[in-house]
Amino acid sequence: MNMKGKREFTDYEANQIRKLIRQKLMASKNEQKTIRNRIRSFGFYYSDFSSKKGYTVQDFDNLIITGEIKIVGKGNKENKQIKEDLKKNSQDSTVEKPFVENKDIEHELIVNGKFCSIENLDEDILDSTGFYCIRFKENSRLPDRYQRILDQRKYKFIYIGKAEGQTLRERLEQELELKRPGTFFRSIGCVLKYFPIKGHLKGKSNQNNFKFSTDDKLEIIEWLKNNIELSIAKYEGDFNIESDLIEKYCPLLNDTYNPMRLRELKDDKDKCRKIARG
Repeated sequence: MNMKGKREFTDYEANQIRKLIRQKLMASKNEQKTIRNRIRSFGFYYSDFSSKKGYTVQDFDNLIITGEIKIVGKGNKENKQIKEDLKKNSQDSTVEKPFVENKDIEHELIVNGKFCSIENLDEDILDSTGFYCIRFKENSRLPDRYQRILDQRKYKFIYIGKAEGQTLRERLEQELELKRPGTFFRSIGCVLKYFPIKGHLKGKSNQNNFKFSTDDKLEIIEWLKNNIELSIAKYEGDFNIESDLIEKYCPLLNDTYNPMRLRELKDDKDKCRKIARG
């Protein structure tokens, strides 16, 4: 049988393939096709090794363990050592979860997160630096264009963010009340089909931080109060772990670090910016 791909991969390529496989397992059918093409761009075709439909990270690692795939490349571990490490770490699991540097904050914020309405958030934590995670209340829904995507996602989180160099209270005032420019607030406004004030960015140095009218802003704030709940966690360490959390959970409205960022959101925000620029 002629191979479509290759049998030898660098350590870097193998790690990228693992990341993409994880993303594919959480993606919708439409998103899976794009991710599958990205996996194949590294030269990996699972059909070269098996007729089984669908595969996991463990299936990929098993190909290394059995020697059907070889890891090569300067500065990498010897292939024998890689096989031993994979055997040691694989145990009996069939699905490998993405890596998050700090498991404590992951469990406090998400796994065991105490999600509640905005007005019920812990006052002491709000006065600290830390992380926040946003999801919808039960029975709350987005416009169909976005809800269909969310329904197909493994994780249903909407946004993960950090309050570094400011308190969570200050950060959430930006994101949920737009007391200062907030990325999440602009995104949810676009998703809810609100448009910014026409031409208000014309001639301004910053051409991205568009604003909604006062009436629209108040309607968005009220919608958020009625439809979202949050988990917050105090944190004072290395805030770079935000990227790990976003990469693992792929929140619907996060752009940066998100391997499943939405083209629909980019298009809607671009439309809003164009209106605001006049």
